[in-house]
Amino acid sequence: MTDERWKTVAIVLAVVLAGLALIVVATSLPSGSPSKTAAPSGSAGPSSGAVASGPEGRSAEPSTEASAAPATSPSASASSGPSASPTVPPTAGLAQITFSDFRLDAKSDPAGVARTFTFKTDGPGNVTAKLTGKSPQGTTRFCLKVGKTAPLCRDWHGGTLTGTTSSKTQTTFVVTLIGVGIATPTVDLSLAFRAAAPAVTLTNGTFDGTASAFTGLNGMSGKVKVRSGGSISTKADWGAKPFDYTYSLVDLTEPTAGGVYPGTGTGIDRTDPVTPSRSYGFSLVNSETGVGTVPLTMTIGWK
Repeated sequence: MTDERWKTVAIVLAVVLAGLALIVVATSLPSGSPSKTAAPSGSAGPSSGAVASGPEGRSAEPSTEASAAPATSPSASASSGPSASPTVPPTAGLAQITFSDFRLDAKSDPAGVARTFTFKTDGPGNVTAKLTGKSPQGTTRFCLKVGKTAPLCRDWHGGTLTGTTSSKTQTTFVVTLIGVGIATPTVDLSLAFRAAAPAVTLTNGTFDGTASAFTGLNGMSGKVKVRSGGSISTKADWGAKPFDYTYSLVDLTEPTAGGVYPGTGTGIDRTDPVTPSRSYGFSLVNSETGVGTVPLTMTIGWK
C-alpha cells in the first residue's frame, strides 16, 4: 500500500474513533441531565409579586415595611394567585394617573402617617408605581403591596416598583409613602395598571388650608389620562367640619375646556363629562386658612 493510501486510511480511522468517543460520552450521561444552557422548567417566574427598579435600573428583593435595606439585592418577587385568562381585552390600554407635589410625613413623627393609594386591577397584567422626588428633604419609604403578598419596600429619592398579577378576578394593589427618619420630602407618584373602570383612593391625605406652614399639604392635584368613556368622577371627604374648597378640572390639550368649581362642605361627590383620549389636570384644595392638620380621603375614577 502506498504512503498516500496509508495517510487516507489513518484519517478515516481518526474520524471514526472520534465519533465513537462522542457516542460513549453522550450515552454515559444520566437520563434527564440538564445542559448548561437549558432553562429550568417554570423559568417564566412566579404568578404574582413585585420587583423594584431604582434610578440606576437596579432591582431589589421584596421586603416587609420594617426592612430598611437599600436597593442593592438581585431582583425577586413574591408569588400568589392562580394563573388565568384575562377578563379585560389586551387592547383596552393601561389606566394612567399621576399625583403631583404632595408632601410626606416623617416616619419619626409620632403623628406621622403614610400617604396610601389603593386601586384594583382586572385580570392578569403588570402594574408600575413610579416615585419622583421633587425636593431635597430626604428619601421616601416607598412600598407596593400586591394582593395578600408581603409589601415590597425601598428607601428611595426616586425609582419604580413593579407588581404582577395573574388572577382572572380583581387584585388589590396598595402603594404607601412616608419620609425616612425625620425626612418630609415632596414627591410625585405615577401609576399605570389594567382596569375596566379604574379608580384610585387616597387615604391619609391632608387638607390643611392656605395658611399651612409647608406647601404640598393642602389637598391633592395631578393629571389623569381619559380613555374612551369620557368621564372623571371625584369623591372626597375631610371630616365633620365644613370648609370652603375649590375643585378644578382642566383639559391639558385645550386649556379653555374644563372649569373651576368652588363650594362649601365636608366633602364633594361629582362626575364631569370630558373628551375621550385626552389628559386632564385635577386639583382639590381647602380655600380657607385652615385649622391645622385636616385628614383627606379622596377617590378619582375615570373611563
